[in-house]
Amino acid sequence: MNTLTLTPIFASIFTLFYLFLSFRIGYLRGSPVMKLLFKMDKEISEVKLQRNVRAHGNFSEYTPIFLILLVILEITGKSSFNYLLIISLVFLYGRLAHAICFAFYQSNPFLRISGMLFTYLSLGVFSIQLLIETINF
Repeated sequence: MNTLTLTPIFASIFTLFYLFLSFRIGYLRGSPVMKLLFKMDKEISEVKLQRNVRAHGNFSEYTPIFLILLVILEITGKSSFNYLLIISLVFLYGRLAHAICFAFYQSNPFLRISGMLFTYLSLGVFSIQLLIETINF
């Protein structure tokens, strides 16, 4: 029986969003492939490009760590499905909010702060839980 139910779903969602961020950077850089697919009329500012590169990079830094923690917690089988789902949704919100803030707004403190807080919260909760389960407190 497959014990991994959430990891494949969230890995797929995160990968699709990662591809979206990647294509967006290609578009903003004026990639020849993107010019074939989309009409590009205006010049993109360096600041906008750098914010999008940072959104992409930040997403790619935190998401693999989360997925590793999620797959380990699913394999151990000590956590309830609903608990893992809730923390995964919290992380998903965090990553989407932060990336949307950087990719589509010049400044949005709510999305930026809530995005990082939810990201840190989910990573922290999963890390502490895994430590507790491993050490058997």
